[in-house]
Amino acid sequence: MRLDRFLALHGPLAGRGRRDLAAIVARGLVRVNGRRARKGTTVRAGDVVTVAEFDSAVATAAGGPALVILHLDDALIALDKPPGLATTRGAATAPSLAAALCARFPEMAGIDARHAGLAHRLDTGTSGLLVAARSLDRYARLRAAFAAKRVAKEYLAIVSGRLEAPTTIDRPLARHPRSRRRMVIARGAARAWSAATTVVPIHGDARFTLVRLYMRTGVTHQLRVHLAALGHPIVGDTRYGGAVAAPERGALGIELPDWHFLHARALAFDDDELGPPLAAPLPAHWSLLLSARGWTPPID
Repeated sequence: MRLDRFLALHGPLAGRGRRDLAAIVARGLVRVNGRRARKGTTVRAGDVVTVAEFDSAVATAAGGPALVILHLDDALIALDKPPGLATTRGAATAPSLAAALCARFPEMAGIDARHAGLAHRLDTGTSGLLVAARSLDRYARLRAAFAAKRVAKEYLAIVSGRLEAPTTIDRPLARHPRSRRRMVIARGAARAWSAATTVVPIHGDARFTLVRLYMRTGVTHQLRVHLAALGHPIVGDTRYGGAVAAPERGALGIELPDWHFLHARALAFDDDELGPPLAAPLPAHWSLLLSARGWTPPID
């Protein structure tokens, strides 16, 4: 029996639609015999199927993306954003996490029309953890905490080339002089934002390195620009890495998707009243890449 059919009939996910089930499986929340399930997994008699704990409020807005909610209380929502989905609202008909939030929690539309209570953003090609407020008071407090650098953020990335030792990049960023959609290392710019990123290698070979990234600043495209400036652009990020970030077909051991390999892994507030420590699992295509290279996943 196909996994999605099995999940729709049995266990805590029984009755959910195909779109929701596909989103849950893609985020690594389902295991068969202890191994992370894939979209095409077949369940046979005697197999043990387990579903990781997650809030039951996984919903699909009409015609929009599914929401995978990692934490939910009266004031805070933690979401697992898939790669390829915009965070904030742009065109009225374009899918976004903010639009899906408003469809599922209509009261959030009144907090911020464009951001729907989201306290920070991820680039469209980046996956992972985002937090949103369910009240104006919590929204203001969360925004203030991010602005004051009181939130510790951890990311994972696959970068081009071999990175041997931990390093910290402390270089301010500025808008590109001819493109408002790009950032550059600031060199005498009239306006610049301080930015510091710590890079810690986990696994690597001559072609690629899996790294942890730590930062408290949150400048637009900070991690992408810093890693490209270091000479190790994020795999798939051709905007900042050019051809170096687009390895030839087959080099990764899997088909290269249309997004880059940057994942918001975890965050922690310096004030427990703002919310608990939070973490997001790796997307399924990350597990395929790590397995293809013989690397142990850094998180479960």
